[in-house]
Amino acid sequence: MQGSPPCQADSKIDIFRRFSNICAGLVLIGAAVGCRTEPLPKAARPDPPRARVVTLIATAEVKGTTEPCGCTSDPLGDVARVAKLAEGGLWIDAGSLLGDEVEARGGAKGQARRKGEALAAIVGAAKAAVGLGPGDLVLPGGAKEVAPPRLAVNVPPSAGVPLQAPEVRDVDGVKIGLFGVVAPERVKELAGVGDPVAAAREAVAALRAKGAQVVVAVLGMSRREALPLVESVEGIDVGVVGAEVGEGMIEAQEAVRASGKPSGWIVAPADQGRRVARVDLHVVDGKPAMRMFGGEVARHRDLQRTETRRRQLALQLEEWRHDPTADPAFLKAREAELVELKQREAQLASEHPTPPAGSYFTYALEPIRRTLPRAPSVAEALRALDRRIGKENLEEAQKVPPPTAEADRPRYVGVAACGKCHKAAVAQWKTTVHAHAWKTLVDVDKQYNYDCTGCHVTGFLKPGGSHLASVEAKGLVDVQCETCHGPGSTHVAEAGLEEPRTMVRKPAPSLCADNCHTKDHSDTFQLEPYLRDLLGPGHGEKRRAELGAGVTAKELRARAVQDAKTAQH
Repeated sequence: MQGSPPCQADSKIDIFRRFSNICAGLVLIGAAVGCRTEPLPKAARPDPPRARVVTLIATAEVKGTTEPCGCTSDPLGDVARVAKLAEGGLWIDAGSLLGDEVEARGGAKGQARRKGEALAAIVGAAKAAVGLGPGDLVLPGGAKEVAPPRLAVNVPPSAGVPLQAPEVRDVDGVKIGLFGVVAPERVKELAGVGDPVAAAREAVAALRAKGAQVVVAVLGMSRREALPLVESVEGIDVGVVGAEVGEGMIEAQEAVRASGKPSGWIVAPADQGRRVARVDLHVVDGKPAMRMFGGEVARHRDLQRTETRRRQLALQLEEWRHDPTADPAFLKAREAELVELKQREAQLASEHPTPPAGSYFTYALEPIRRTLPRAPSVAEALRALDRRIGKENLEEAQKVPPPTAEADRPRYVGVAACGKCHKAAVAQWKTTVHAHAWKTLVDVDKQYNYDCTGCHVTGFLKPGGSHLASVEAKGLVDVQCETCHGPGSTHVAEAGLEEPRTMVRKPAPSLCADNCHTKDHSDTFQLEPYLRDLLGPGHGEKRRAELGAGVTAKELRARAVQDAKTAQH
């Protein structure tokens, strides 16, 4: 056999070696960048988990509130924003949607009915799952006014409430089972309301048989009543509290059976739609799991708590260090605690929680702020509602005379009469926000809305004062002099020489806070700062000088608005 020439053989060996070195280099490069030099067969490649997020948005005790009072620095609420937030997910209302007992039985019955009708239409169009509460029965028509149909399996058809049977909804590929019960003592006007626990067990079994992967119970009861129900009824994943919700639940509460086995979770929104209870189901491979992950919401909450405790302890330590009776061992322990709090605060500020593998859920009590977008169709419906309410309220008011004063008692005469003698005082008044209070309502079609009008006009529904049909004709729009100093007809007629005096020269310090500047409508109110903006030349000039320099109402408001914006981010 003839061999290859020596030079040719050497050339082949050299080429082979160079090729081997190149391959080895590629392997090293591949290892360095974390990739493979050879593709795996398709069947051997691991596919990433298929994950989706299914959102549940819960409200309760909305009580006919379509929008918040816009007078606060951080108005919370607005059903148009809730509707937008719930798009693509599932909106759950746990009851008392339609009305408020005080308003529905007061002088604004027509207004309460219109708002209830609007809310029923909005949640119906959103295909929300709605429970039953006492606030749904206070409208003039009682049970006949209830809409849309309610999830309340322990309420018999004979009670007259339109009912929705337990159902399974497909929400982005996840089967959500829905049912509701109501505590019998909360709807005493309904006959035949049964045991909520027995009814809940039957409903859960039926929903599971229909393939429900997650069962949500809409509970027309308080947290104290709901917890034992979820503990005793196996198969409830989430129970939404619908009564006495107040500020809502910042954290979800796990229900635990007598055996020690977890039984489900309790959540609650705030009332009047101010904060919603938001449950996000992070579903992998179509299989939800009720394993809670705190995530960024829990981290932020823990950070705030740690920061608050650290600040409080630092202030306390500053006092204790100057106390000769303080126990040195106690001080040393608190100093060590302060160090730990600082370390924990730094850790929470820098860490970012890692979600667990597989399916889980997160919970947040989410404030409904103005920064959230609105559902355009709902926003337009609410504006139309305001116009309709105003028109109907005005028409009804025109059928009755304004409130009259008793004989020989003064009546309201308006700022024009005051200005004849108190020109400087009226000029100072015109520089204040009180002089433009009516316009703020006109701009949003709420000048004839009983929720708003009373604090933006003078002498509203008071003897010798105004009502909706007379407030403009009498010149009593805006917050005028007589709001604080009382009706002035006698004072004007007698040129200020009446005896005894009929006007209040210095209003009671509690006048503002007890009437319009309440916590719910004026969250920044402090008497002295507000007086700094109100008083001036010709109107309490001496008192203004006594107050001296200091924070004003405008500054308090601006600071609160900025704080609200910071909190939103």
